[in-house]
Amino acid sequence: MAVSHRIESPAHPPVQDEICARIAQLDRDFRLLSVGELRNRVDAIRQIARANGMEPVSRLAAGLGDTLAQGGRSPSVLPFLEGMRDAAGCAHQDEETARAYLAQINLRLIGHA
Repeated sequence: MAVSHRIESPAHPPVQDEICARIAQLDRDFRLLSVGELRNRVDAIRQIARANGMEPVSRLAAGLGDTLAQGGRSPSVLPFLEGMRDAAGCAHQDEETARAYLAQINLRLIGHA
């Protein structure tokens, strides 16, 4: 995964904590959720991340949502969740960092194919 730098004093620690908690819950529950409910929860994370300037998390959540819409539940869920968890703690929350995380997810997915 791209080198992530934990945020020492994030601008919005409650938001970061909420996103991390939601990702952890998805990681625990995704096998039990319907694809529709999984998509709803991923979209909620995307919306929170977007509203708070967490572009890498937002873009990864959008990518996972698109993947779920196209193919339902698949082996790609875990790499996306891992990437989202890493991105949530990254000090850089810009477009370039988002592209780097997406590229890393694509490499992981190619490895699973």
